[in-house]
Amino acid sequence: MKVLCFGNEYIEDDSLAKELADELKIAGVEFIKCDSLDSINGDVVVLDVVKGLKDVRLIPLDKVKDFHPVTMHDFDLGTELKLRKSIGKINNVTIIGIPMHGNKETIKQGIIKLINELRKS
Repeated sequence: MKVLCFGNEYIEDDSLAKELADELKIAGVEFIKCDSLDSINGDVVVLDVVKGLKDVRLIPLDKVKDFHPVTMHDFDLGTELKLRKSIGKINNVTIIGIPMHGNKETIKQGIIKLINELRKS
């Protein structure tokens, strides 16, 4: 399983997913730091920070807030995932949302738990 880790390592509130990509070790799981979805096809598992979360959880793509960009520079990850799914570039989308801040070990354990659950299904 590949988990695509998004965020901006230069912005503290948006850097945790990429930071954890270097720290998480799960047999059979590859954590990949990503800046775009350009070469991504098929099923997608995403790890990203979600504003307002208190704990790690799965976020259904249809629950991602719609964003109405003014220019192409305004696209966010949720908008791009929805667009790519609608045109058939990606299939199933699983988003593992993590809080912006918190105890890193607790967040890591939450990620591991969710990934293990996903692998069983």
